[in-house]
Amino acid sequence: MSGGDDSGEQPRPGKGPLGRGALPKAYDVALRWALTLAVAVLIGFWAGRWLDNKLHTTPLFILIGLFWGLSGSFLSLFIQLKKMQENEEQQPK
Repeated sequence: MSGGDDSGEQPRPGKGPLGRGALPKAYDVALRWALTLAVAVLIGFWAGRWLDNKLHTTPLFILIGLFWGLSGSFLSLFIQLKKMQENEEQQPK
C-alpha cells in the first residue's frame, strides 16, 4: 500500500497524539478549573441573590456567595495541582 503510516501499528482508541490522552495535563487542569470556577461563582451568586431577596440585605449575601465561589474554585485548583505533583513525584524517571 502506498501512503499512510507503514509502521503497522494501529492507533489505540482513547489515546491522543501525545500518548496520554486527548489533551496535555495542563490543559486538562485548566479546563477543569475554568468549569469549576464558573459553576461555583454562579451558584454562589444565585444563592446570595436568593438570600438577599428573602432577607432584604442586598448586596451582602451576593458578595459572600461570590467570595465563597472564588475561594472554593481556588481550593479545588490547589488540590488538583497538589495531586498532580504527587503523581509525578511517584512515577519512576
